[in-house]
Amino acid sequence: MTTTKVSIITVVYNDVKNIRSTIESYLSQSYDNKEYIIIDGGSNDGTMDIVNLYRDRIDVVVSEPDKGIYDAMNKGIKRATGNWIGILNSGDTFVSTDTLKTVFSLDWTGVDVIYGNSKEVGDFVKDVIASPDTSLLEFYPIYRHGSSFVRAELHKANLFDLSKKSAYKYGLDWLLIHTLYKNGCRFKKVDTFVEQYELEGTSNHPYRNRWINYKVTTSRNWSAAKLMILLKGIVFLAITQSWLYRWTRGFVLNYLTNDLMHCIPFWNIRRLFFKTLRMKIGKGSFVMKNVYIMMPNNIKLGTYSHINRGCVLDARGGISIGNSVSISHDVHIMTGSHDIQSRQFVGLFKPVVVDDYAFLGVGCTILQGINIGRGAVVCAGAVVTKDVKPFEIVGGVPAKAIGKRTEDLDYHCIWNEPFT
Repeated sequence: MTTTKVSIITVVYNDVKNIRSTIESYLSQSYDNKEYIIIDGGSNDGTMDIVNLYRDRIDVVVSEPDKGIYDAMNKGIKRATGNWIGILNSGDTFVSTDTLKTVFSLDWTGVDVIYGNSKEVGDFVKDVIASPDTSLLEFYPIYRHGSSFVRAELHKANLFDLSKKSAYKYGLDWLLIHTLYKNGCRFKKVDTFVEQYELEGTSNHPYRNRWINYKVTTSRNWSAAKLMILLKGIVFLAITQSWLYRWTRGFVLNYLTNDLMHCIPFWNIRRLFFKTLRMKIGKGSFVMKNVYIMMPNNIKLGTYSHINRGCVLDARGGISIGNSVSISHDVHIMTGSHDIQSRQFVGLFKPVVVDDYAFLGVGCTILQGINIGRGAVVCAGAVVTKDVKPFEIVGGVPAKAIGKRTEDLDYHCIWNEPFT
């Protein structure tokens, strides 16, 4: 048994719809040395009926009226007996069954707060990547509270300050994090996804969030630098949420990119346009006309690689193509899909990586999250549903290994024909 004990606290009030998924997410964790604490605010909608179904596997259950979410969290923190404390509120889940095992298999000597990445569920699942630069905590949150773990003795000595609830509203968690940072506590990122949460919630107020952030980081004292961050954030929100931005963005990324540019017979012009949209294109690479591109800013194309006509590059989740890669006609690289088990049919996006010297045959399809290894060959019409090893030749539906390619490769994919 592992020696580091982790206490997970779930706060809930009248959430019969979501409490089961949160409980089962905790129970599915492969990490063994853990305890589970549920603090219920006196629910009357059947939430406790669900909790009681699992009561023999829950270490602490409290169901009584409280003064809100932070009062409930404080109750859980006081009852925790682990070395580390994490918050997993009702409706949230761990991203993986191995989340706790991944985090606490590492040595956290000298670290006070561990934090990681998150996944945000709205109309689609969005990766929320935490910054490893902890100095940015001076200015704004760099991770989501639910994707962090705090040393128990530190958290017990630093509860959420309910006396400041009227001033900071739902920002008391950020106030605590910022206070710990200013007090010299050491924060460290673990490069893994910890929590998945739904976008809807009490803190989903972007303008108010920025104002609360300003008050937290300035301790309600004036700061020119932090005021500029506030104003820039407000202006950015106002622009990106306007109908004009939505229509302009659609015009450029959809109409210009896929209805006008593919008719331009000069690669130099198309190349300049794509680079203006922040598509990374290496020396000697060439994209022919009539290639359908979604989110060119998420594409990285190496040197001397070639993409033929009729291809579909769905780069919403990110596409990285290496050097000297040959992509034949009508190849589909898909990074987007949907969670068919989701009640909201949410979108899922995972990156595709195609390494150097790979060759994708006519009409093949590369599905999301796939890595095509160096020098690998995908035969015509194949549908790739799992990673392809370096120099492996695959074919069929779904694609399976059918051979090996020579590893002594040394060539460029060069196309110099005009008007293509």
